[in-house]
Amino acid sequence: MHVVKQDRDPASTLVPPAVRVHVGLPHRAFTRPLTGDDVLVVPELLCDQDDFSLYHKMVEEICTAQAEGSKEARWASWKDGCHLITKAPECSATYCDVVAKVIAYFRILEPSVYSRFNWYVNGADWKPLHHDTAAFSQRRLGKQNITVGVSLGGERELAFRHVQHGTLAYFPQVNGMAFSFGRRININWKHGINALPQERHNQLGRISIILWGWTELAVEENEEYGDAAEGDVPKAEAFHKICKQYQKGKCTYGERCKFTHSEEASLPQVAEVN
Repeated sequence: MHVVKQDRDPASTLVPPAVRVHVGLPHRAFTRPLTGDDVLVVPELLCDQDDFSLYHKMVEEICTAQAEGSKEARWASWKDGCHLITKAPECSATYCDVVAKVIAYFRILEPSVYSRFNWYVNGADWKPLHHDTAAFSQRRLGKQNITVGVSLGGERELAFRHVQHGTLAYFPQVNGMAFSFGRRININWKHGINALPQERHNQLGRISIILWGWTELAVEENEEYGDAAEGDVPKAEAFHKICKQYQKGKCTYGERCKFTHSEEASLPQVAEVN
């Protein structure tokens, strides 16, 4: 067996990890501290993994709001048609209940919460690898130290790729589960939802609800315990863009908006990565 000298040095692992994974229990409060390098997986936080009633109910409630004339509830294509979003998921009482449960479990301060509702209509929808812009946004500075995602419906795979060495890590996202990661994970890794082969495009769709905010579970660490990777990581100023809705007269996101509402902002011409 090949053993290098470093393997026999106990101090060799007393360093920050690329990622640390915790598993939470759905019916017991999670009280352990979370660092910026941590992932927290909570199976069946919302429902039994074989019970798809929440998925169907949420889709039905939003479609009902659309039928009743809610323009904000309409489905909109995300980016290049990878999946759908709605700007008014609050029209679904089930959605509001789910968000409240996630906020309570992850101990997120409610005023800090910014959320997004994604609908992967079938197995053909996917999400390209990206960094969450909210973690770099000047407007979110001091308001965010965690990203939480919950999954309802068909199982999909959450993929991470390290920006320095290209390591790939896949986390299956099962119906009813929640998944969180810290700020340094968002900086040092890109993440997305893996595409499925064509023969699986007809499988059940998936709802992904993403929350960004400030959790009381997070702890700060020494600088040497988790420096951000350099090189391919976009800098904070890359996200100092004027909100397009604001430029047109009204932003429906208000204070939750990740873009600036100041016409005096410096606006580097860079590609948006979220």
